[in-house]
Amino acid sequence: MTAPDPNSTVSPAAAAPDPFAPSTRAVRVFAGIGFLLLAVAYAVFITIVLNQAYSGDGASGPLVDPAQWSMGLSAVAGLLALCLPSDALSHAARRGTVRLQYALAFAGPVLAAIDFD
Repeated sequence: MTAPDPNSTVSPAAAAPDPFAPSTRAVRVFAGIGFLLLAVAYAVFITIVLNQAYSGDGASGPLVDPAQWSMGLSAVAGLLALCLPSDALSHAARRGTVRLQYALAFAGPVLAAIDFD
């Protein structure tokens, strides 16, 4: 193995980027995929609400409004993770926001499915 050239302008750390470094682009891709998940969750939500309305007592469950709020806040969290610049939101905060986006998207249909009757 040869010693690094002292006259070289490229530092050894800059020559080979770390493949395991946190990537903002990857988190933004997952935020975009979260919007597709949200569309599927909303379709499941509509199916659940219509099924509850047409069967049984003719009313949907009591947690339909919180379910809609959950999916709306999921969209807001996704937009924050996707659109804010890298210097406005740290990688850990962006990653947590995407996790929150996914959790809120899943919570919508689950809350809508709760029917106490």
